[in-house]
Amino acid sequence: MSTRPDFGSAAYVWDALNAAQNVSQIVAAIPFERYAGALLYESATERQIEIVGEALRNLRRVDESLAERIPHLHKIIGMRNIFVHGYVQVDSLMVWTAATTDVPALIPVLERLLDEFENES
Repeated sequence: MSTRPDFGSAAYVWDALNAAQNVSQIVAAIPFERYAGALLYESATERQIEIVGEALRNLRRVDESLAERIPHLHKIIGMRNIFVHGYVQVDSLMVWTAATTDVPALIPVLERLLDEFENES
């Protein structure tokens, strides 16, 4: 699905996927030593992960059974909460690890869910 659906669960999945893909582009081939302390990389990565978490938090509110199919949903939303409410506690290594390990694993899950919406149409 190349364009964002207008509303509902599909829109939240699309938003999360789009932001996750952005994270992967931001940190592609960047070692931690280059990432840490680089304001643009860190800020952009954190913002996109925050969007992933917000989209999935909204998905959980409108379609809990679909949201529960996403591995580590509570951790993803928890990271969003840290960015929004506990920004002083952000650990660059934790964010970089999530961006280079967890987010790439999340992308195919979100793609499959989005494909299900396309197949229903």
